[in-house]
Parts: sequence; C-alpha cells; structure tokens
Amino acid sequence: MKWLLDLSEQYRSQIRQGPFFCMLPRAEQPNDLQWVHQLMHQSREFTQALCLRYSLCRDPRYQPVFAEHALEEVDHPDQLIGWMKTHGFLERDEQGAIPPTIETMNTTSFCWRSALREPHDIQIIGLNLLSEGVAFDFYSAAIPVLERLKILSGRYWNVHADVDLHHLTMGLDLCEQVEPESQTGLLYHRVLWQSACLYHHMLSSWVGERGEPLTRL
Repeated sequence: MKWLLDLSEQYRSQIRQGPFFCMLPRAEQPNDLQWVHQLMHQSREFTQALCLRYSLCRDPRYQPVFAEHALEEVDHPDQLIGWMKTHGFLERDEQGAIPPTIETMNTTSFCWRSALREPHDIQIIGLNLLSEGVAFDFYSAAIPVLERLKILSGRYWNVHADVDLHHLTMGLDLCEQVEPESQTGLLYHRVLWQSACLYHHMLSSWVGERGEPLTRL
C-alpha cells in the first residue's frame, strides 16, 4: 500500500529532524558514541522479539516472512557486542554496559508486546515497516560517522545497510489492502504513529535529550 509507505516515510522524516540525528554528525571521537550501549540493549530485545514472533506464528502465509526476518537478524547482537569490545566500549564481559534508558525499555517492551499479542498484520506495521525503516535511517546516518572516526569494522554495520530496506517491506503485501480512511486503515495509521513516537523518544534519549512530540499526520 503506497499510502502506508508514504505515511511511514513522513514520520521517519520527522524523526530524522530530531535530536539524535542532529547530534550524530558532531561526534569528534569514539567516546562521543556512548549510545552504542543503548543500541546493544535494543538490538538484543528486538531480535528476541522477532524470534518469539516466528515461534508463535501458526499462519502459513506469515510463517516464511517471520522466519526469514528472524534468521537474518539472529546473530546481530553478538556481532555488535564483538565490535564494541574491539573498539573499547566493553571489556571482556558486559558488566560495564550502560543500563537502558526508560525510553529504550518502552520501545523494546512495545516490540515484545506486539510479538506476543498483536495480529500478524499489525506486527508487520510496527516491527517491519516502521522499525526497520527507522533502522535504515539510523545506519545510513551512523556508518559515515564511524568511517570518519576510523572505527567502521566487522560485518555488523554494513549488513544493516544492505538488509533493512528489504526488511521494512517484508510481509506488507500480506496485509489487507485498505483505504486510509477505512477502519483498518485508521488502525494501521495509529500503530504507525505510536511506534514512530516510541522510536523518536528512544533515539532522543540516547543523546540525553527529550524529543519534541511528533506531529500526527
């Protein structure tokens, strides 16, 4: 549904104007990137939620989509932790990790709740269309900064640049084809807006800021 893709992009555009994306290019040294600790928490919880989503799915239409998505994400947290250890963000274990912010926990809780309770099409809107769209914007902005700071190494960062555009549209063709003003269309919009707000506030918290509320479209 083109209108849903367009709406998601408009919310992502607002997020890209928020504190995280404004402050990211100002990093002058690796120590300015302490938000990678939050990324570690988010990556682990999101990946586990995707695995749970697949394990709970009994609909043969959605099973292949959920399986592919979970399989392609399953080793990403370990890749990130390895990169963090290589570049001095973590010691031998994770005892030195900065705890998750409340906003990070709110967003990962949304992912778990979606995987546990929401219908499959609603999961596609929240965990694919919006989440992976924001992930694409995040990695597209972060990779040049890491490259400039000479700490772009390993597979973790570049693999996201390759797969997130694919992940954001996975399963969208299985969702009911509806008009924006229909009852289901309004529900899809609400899920999109709520998840966009969560990711916006999460990313803002990663740089110690409180993002302004997103404009509901």
